[in-house]
Amino acid sequence: MPTIAPADYLVHLAAIATLVCYLFRDQIKLRSFAALGDLLLSCYYYFDFPEPLWNPLVWSLANVVINVTMIIVLLREHRMSLLTDNEMTLFRCLETLTPGQFRKLLKLATWHEADEPVTLTKEGSPLDKLYYVLDGNLTIGKQGRVLEREPKMFIGEIAFLRDKAASATVTTAAKSLYVSWEQVELRALLKKNEDLKNAMAALLSADMADKVARA
Repeated sequence: MPTIAPADYLVHLAAIATLVCYLFRDQIKLRSFAALGDLLLSCYYYFDFPEPLWNPLVWSLANVVINVTMIIVLLREHRMSLLTDNEMTLFRCLETLTPGQFRKLLKLATWHEADEPVTLTKEGSPLDKLYYVLDGNLTIGKQGRVLEREPKMFIGEIAFLRDKAASATVTTAAKSLYVSWEQVELRALLKKNEDLKNAMAALLSADMADKVARA
């Protein structure tokens, strides 16, 4: 009676894993079992022959890489789906940040919902926070000029970048929604994360350019 070598079981296990993957509608579970099947099949091609079968081995490993990559993407999307509506709105505004970078920034954020005008910055006064206003128009006073601006912009970015006093007096509308970060904490985070630092620099530069264009 013929016997089956231990390595031969790999091809059967690979086939079972591949069949099981089709039982799931959940893409993460489906791709996990598909990757497992191709990984077992790759081991079979490598160990069960006098010389590895490189052609099918390479393609099986390629399938593993693709499925693992897509699993990572799906997991990130799943994590983003757990955000609140306000957090998701902020994420869409901070478009140069990856989901991972955004979550690091979110951990330091303080949310504010105001029912009356709030003065965020005073021209010439020290500033210890960086703000992003999501909802509610803004009144900006600088060197005797007063401007009205729509939301979805950073406030205090020049003071943050240059470590100087506020360059304008900014007051929110009667009802507003905004986020603040302590400058000390934010600087410490950016110092440890070069990619996030570059992404934030790009965001702040784009925000300043937009303000100049609308001035």
